[in-house]
Amino acid sequence: MKKWNKEEKGQSGRFIELYGDTGVGKTVSTLQTAPPPICYIQTEPRSLGPSLDAANRPDIEIDVFVYDDFPDLMEFVTNPDNFDRYASVIVDSYSHLMSVALSGEITDEAFEAKTEAERQTKPLVSKAKMSIEGFGGLSANMFRLTAALGRLSQAGKCVVVTALLTENPRYNRELSAAPALKGREFPANMPGFFDLIGLVQTRTDNEGKVIYPPWVRFQSPDGSFLAKFTGKGDKTEGPLNIKKIIENT
Repeated sequence: MKKWNKEEKGQSGRFIELYGDTGVGKTVSTLQTAPPPICYIQTEPRSLGPSLDAANRPDIEIDVFVYDDFPDLMEFVTNPDNFDRYASVIVDSYSHLMSVALSGEITDEAFEAKTEAERQTKPLVSKAKMSIEGFGGLSANMFRLTAALGRLSQAGKCVVVTALLTENPRYNRELSAAPALKGREFPANMPGFFDLIGLVQTRTDNEGKVIYPPWVRFQSPDGSFLAKFTGKGDKTEGPLNIKKIIENT
């Protein structure tokens, strides 16, 4: 067991979750401002090229990793040697990883465990429908992944995960906006893992023209949207700039 001491405080990392609408600028702004070298873990089946072009950071040091399945992802993130050279780790996005990829693996596993007769009964529905046990497995595996990423932040890495926005989520109907994550247990307990949770919103100039980077808010004065701020400063919102966020917290 390692003893933490105050001299290490300045070297500690950050664990940040950013969520917002599709196309608001979460990925591009993170790529533009995260400390290099960057380990980018891609969960969505799309090209990263357009985002890298928009980031306009031609000298960026970045390695892109695409995992085969969830056990492969866990094997990767639980080995700290894989992250020795990186200052930042980006997981893009949690919404797709949880709601599509991991959910699909769990429902596929459950379908394969059925008898042949059970598979023939509404095969499309039974293959896609998640049981109570499946939802429990979904939350448990997301807790495992998030804990592993948290350990990387404790080791000094800046870890950023992105998510889409959902309104009035099932896990807390009182929120007008929150990360789009499946189930109830994991999203409801998720804030305990992160240092910062920020809502990313479109920014406009005086003429109403969209400008970049977008705006990020880490506190919700009225509690209407999910947010969390853990830091030394009092500036809890501003243009999305990972480097400045780290310096302010």
